[in-house]
Amino acid sequence: MKKLILAFGLLCAFTMTSCIGNDDKQETEQAETDQVVEQEQAPEVQSVTGIAVDGAMNSVYLKVGNDTLDYSFPDLESENRASWDINDTLTIKYVETEYGDSVIEVINECA
Repeated sequence: MKKLILAFGLLCAFTMTSCIGNDDKQETEQAETDQVVEQEQAPEVQSVTGIAVDGAMNSVYLKVGNDTLDYSFPDLESENRASWDINDTLTIKYVETEYGDSVIEVINECA
């Protein structure tokens, strides 16, 4: 009976030691995965420059070549949003998100 208890105790100790080692490995793998995900999620800032043809206080339509693009920026802080008039040349800086473009700055090149 003592041998059985001793064998069971050793089995439990080995199992616990094995699990502890796996936890460290899993934590390391999770940290590496989190780091890769953070790098992939860093959006690249893009910009487009065109002529303002229409819009309102928190949106603008830009003529870029033969295309007319519209950008909306209702939550953009005023220090990142230049005032503009029709026919002004504007540069829109934005990042692409899964929900569409997110404007981060409106620059009036004519100012």
